[in-house]
Amino acid sequence: MAARLRWWLPCLGLLLPASTALAATGDPIRTNSYDVEMVTGPVLAPLRVTGLSGAYTAYAEGVDGLPVNPVSPAVRAPYSVHEIDWDLAFSVSFPATFGSTDFDNDGRSGFTYSDFIFYTLGGMLQIGPLGVGVLGDFQRYNLTPNASSQTPQTALTLGRIDLVGGWALLDNQLIVGGGARGAWLSTTSSPPNQSSQTLLSMVGFAPEAGVLIRPDYQPWRIGATFKAAVDAPARQDSAVITDEFGVRRTFGLAIPQSVHLPWEMSTGFAIQLGPRPLNPHWINPGVQEQQARERMLRARQARADEQAAELAAIKDDAVRAQRADQLAREQRYLDEEEERQLDNLEDQMLAERRARYWNWPREYILVVAEARVVGASPSAVSLESFLSQKEQRAGQRTTVEPKLGFEGEPVVGYLKTRFGTYLEPSRFAGHSARQHFTFGFDVRAFEFKGWGFLAPAVYRVSGMADLAPRYENFGASFGAWY
Repeated sequence: MAARLRWWLPCLGLLLPASTALAATGDPIRTNSYDVEMVTGPVLAPLRVTGLSGAYTAYAEGVDGLPVNPVSPAVRAPYSVHEIDWDLAFSVSFPATFGSTDFDNDGRSGFTYSDFIFYTLGGMLQIGPLGVGVLGDFQRYNLTPNASSQTPQTALTLGRIDLVGGWALLDNQLIVGGGARGAWLSTTSSPPNQSSQTLLSMVGFAPEAGVLIRPDYQPWRIGATFKAAVDAPARQDSAVITDEFGVRRTFGLAIPQSVHLPWEMSTGFAIQLGPRPLNPHWINPGVQEQQARERMLRARQARADEQAAELAAIKDDAVRAQRADQLAREQRYLDEEEERQLDNLEDQMLAERRARYWNWPREYILVVAEARVVGASPSAVSLESFLSQKEQRAGQRTTVEPKLGFEGEPVVGYLKTRFGTYLEPSRFAGHSARQHFTFGFDVRAFEFKGWGFLAPAVYRVSGMADLAPRYENFGASFGAWY
């Protein structure tokens, strides 16, 4: 393996994207004492979050909010009508679609991100006031776009994952959450007709926490999060060689100390205008159904007490036994009838909860805003620097990223639109921030009547765009319409 990698080293310039050599300035990286900063200035998130310019900390609703605020799995949406609820998420977008992209905002265009795809995958489960969820996002780069079918295909994958849980307090008006976020980098080589081999892998985790305040029937929310820094140290294997400068390398890349995600802190607010409520009181189906069952049990106990008193008043043993047998038969019938009535009542309460949601007015304008603060990475280089192996320091100072988003439903029942803007600070010294404008939509597509264990649902198709100087990102997804 080492001999094969030595053959790769002089060919690295041919195998990396053709414009890589022009991507960064500075001296070649000839040390292992550095980190790769994994901060993405552009918003890379599920489509609804990106359409709102990433300003989701104070809204924090649904599976889309998992990587933004760890309280999200415990936030009950207005359409949640079951004690146990769940949601899934999948989306794909194509950042750096064009060759002129300056993805990391270092002031230069031209670095070719060959076959760069960003996608998210995750889900969450809610049980009463408890919610848990996991969502990962992945960035995949082809490091050998010009390789022939007879040479190994090499790819680099960056991933982030959030494993979070939340708990609703004060009757779902205060929600706290926490968990861990992880980062990893993996470089794999796939020789023709052979299984892929891992050339370099790096994995690390750190804690995160969040809070959300959402008073019942108030048109506002406030949210905040803190995420500790993540360091994913390099794991060596047989694919590592040492060059003539004493630098450990794999596939020609000087192995860094770690992939580094600096600490982050976000605070924001959400305000909803119009007749549609932002924070309706959530009716806990488990509590509602338990209250109905308790009323039935109290009535059953009162009846049992009356029967016991009646039997106690009968002096003749034979008559008492005959009457007890008669009452027992009546009790079995009444118990069965009460259970049927309770089942019908539970169905009726479910229908009422659904009708309560669908009868709310749909006109609204949601306004969300936040500020994201990202800490420094003292000994890091950018991802482009790592791929091109040209030293370019990144993250030498703490940066602040303001965000603003709007959402509404201009065609009631059929079309939702959103747009926003955020100012992306550069993580490179001497470079200015750039303004992004984001757009998104949901279109009601079709209704599914239900089949087997799949409940009836209405589905939608969504799209998103994020536009800025030297940057474009487009995405699409499919999911439920609410």
